[in-house]
Amino acid sequence: MRQIFSIRFFAAVAAVAGLFLLLALTLGDDDPVVPDLAPVTTPMPRRVDFVDWIYESTTPEFGVTDGRADADTQFVIDGSRRLDVKRGTLGEQHCPEFGQIVRCAFLVDLLGEGVVWFAIVPMNANRTVDLPAIDTLDQGIATLVNGWQMPYAPILDRICADFDFVSYRELRNTLGDDFTAVYSIDEQRLVAVECGRRVAYAPSVPVPSTTVPSTSVPSSTAG
Repeated sequence: MRQIFSIRFFAAVAAVAGLFLLLALTLGDDDPVVPDLAPVTTPMPRRVDFVDWIYESTTPEFGVTDGRADADTQFVIDGSRRLDVKRGTLGEQHCPEFGQIVRCAFLVDLLGEGVVWFAIVPMNANRTVDLPAIDTLDQGIATLVNGWQMPYAPILDRICADFDFVSYRELRNTLGDDFTAVYSIDEQRLVAVECGRRVAYAPSVPVPSTTVPSTSVPSSTAG
């Protein structure tokens, strides 16, 4: 019988296989080129329904762990008002002096009388609260760069010693997030912005803003 497969045939097959193996080893370690793009995260919108000072907490050991209340408590506002917060409620704690009388304020998102979310923040002696910069203004509601949403006054005072901005749009385009929004507890709305200062818990990386409506709120030139 005639021999079908010769030594030369097997040698040729081995050579081709070796070539493919060499090619695979040469190219196999090359990872695909992937653009180094940092993900853009959008903060969770949080509608702030109510802001007031905390006279005291009925649970001294109360705290926030992994973004949730770690105990049941009542925030005492005054002699006749208290706000219940249940363990597991979503929340944030940004006030180093929490536990001291009227040194912190709380912001809450309410569903009826129930607290859906809360934040504890430092409070000024004049019953104002310093908050992160305003991202957008729309239909009477300001959205801050961290997603918190709350009413704002028809005229926002500007505390900007070194600047004279014609509009909020110009302020935002010039300063970015480098300013503080000031909330009045007595008026239950934002009343001013202070240039060149950021609160400690403001986002470290500016969040891309949406377009500021052309009907930006007018501002006084205080400061």
